[in-house]
Amino acid sequence: MNFIHSGATGDMIFSLPVIKDMGGGDLYITNFHKQRSESIKKLIEVQPYISNVIITDEHIEGVNLNKFREYAGHHNNLVEAHYKGQGLISSEWWKNGWLQLPEKKPILQGVKYAVVNRTTNYADPNFDWSKEIDYLKSFNDEIFFVGYYEEYKLFKETFNISINYYDADFLTAAYLMQNAQMVSCCYSCMATIAQGLGIRYRIEQAPGHTCSSFFIERETIINAEAH
Repeated sequence: MNFIHSGATGDMIFSLPVIKDMGGGDLYITNFHKQRSESIKKLIEVQPYISNVIITDEHIEGVNLNKFREYAGHHNNLVEAHYKGQGLISSEWWKNGWLQLPEKKPILQGVKYAVVNRTTNYADPNFDWSKEIDYLKSFNDEIFFVGYYEEYKLFKETFNISINYYDADFLTAAYLMQNAQMVSCCYSCMATIAQGLGIRYRIEQAPGHTCSSFFIERETIINAEAH
């Protein structure tokens, strides 16, 4: 079966449960950003119900996953929105995590580390990340920024914070996050991957978003009050 998605990388991760429940098949990524599509492809294609991930600008017939947008408001869960877009009742199995990673030795062995990610989307302009970094340093040997290098540069310049950059595609990032002591991020594809893995993570509370918008139990950062 062919599935078509032209959404953001996080939207594609949110679509995976309904793809699995519909029997799996080939996922066609259209209207794509080449770098991001190639990176997210590596994570999606290791899911056992995905036969192939094809990046294309051609018209493809198949299941239109973009129908989720009709149900995707701030107060709708985006996994459930994908089910509703196909006229299906949502399953429950994915609520404890739905991303699967082939077994592999930890990338960083014998190191306690945290993973940080911050994009310009859904980020609180008044948030003080220096307090969050101090918190993460209190129980980690290393802190790694995972994401696009431009995001890393902006993060360092905005908050005058010096942490290490780990150059990773989304699959490698998922492995790093899976074995991290903590993941701290804003609403981003990395947050979606954390939800998909079913791991604990901390999220910068962005204006217009509420804790009820998402479903995986996690710690929420609201102006560092959670410390």
